[in-house]
Amino acid sequence: MKTSVIIPTYNRASLLPRAVQSIPANTSAEIIIVDDGSTDGTKKVVAALQKEDAYIVFIPLPENGGVNHARNIGIERATSEWIQLLDSDDEYVPGGFDIVSKVLETVPHDVSVVGFMTLREVEGGMRSRGFRTGEQWVTYEPSYQDVLFKEYIQGDIHYCIRRSIFAQEGYRFADYINGFETAFFAKLAKDGKKFLYINQVVDMRYDSAGMHLSTEPYKRWPRQFAQAYREFVDEHYEMLSTRPDVLRHFYKHIGKCMLRSYNPLGIWWILKALAI
Repeated sequence: MKTSVIIPTYNRASLLPRAVQSIPANTSAEIIIVDDGSTDGTKKVVAALQKEDAYIVFIPLPENGGVNHARNIGIERATSEWIQLLDSDDEYVPGGFDIVSKVLETVPHDVSVVGFMTLREVEGGMRSRGFRTGEQWVTYEPSYQDVLFKEYIQGDIHYCIRRSIFAQEGYRFADYINGFETAFFAKLAKDGKKFLYINQVVDMRYDSAGMHLSTEPYKRWPRQFAQAYREFVDEHYEMLSTRPDVLRHFYKHIGKCMLRSYNPLGIWWILKALAI
């Protein structure tokens, strides 16, 4: 099955080939690289990669707008039934892309999101990440609560999303925020979109470069994350209120982000968290 792989990148010229070349050239996968205003040699690197793979689409953006903005631009260009998300500093495990393709061929039509397991570099070694790591299972259909609270999930999941979610139903990642994909997937789950988890590892995620796009982004963009966390709480308050520990966590983060952006209202949110 042909899929579109969206790879947002920003100053990853040295790492981007690893990600792209982990996708088998004979799969006819549509690879969409969105350069989010890089100032390094990304353009030349992509030009060389395009000589090796005619299915690579390159979209250079004039300025840095954040990973979610870049993803949305790539998604708008995609033409395949399924969209996969891959960061430019990560890669598929050997055979991982083929595993995804074969599974997507058999997924029921009412499934909108398929999640696969990953490996994460931790202290120089690769550790299993995803749903119920270390346990024996084959597939699992998570509920809204599972997705919202990330129940039994440790680390990352490799997501594949039907393009109709974007093209026909108009969903998008929040452009103003650089990350926090949890809000996007929790919204889908709340709206009744069906998820399916597969207990197979398909990609590897690295930390050694020290430049991961999603490393503690709330510390770099506190104002945006304060807004995102508040919208997240408003969207899911009824369910979050059943878990005071989780609600307290978000109240504290709202407060900390506000204080980091010199907004004194952050004190009120921290006191609100302590009162739960």
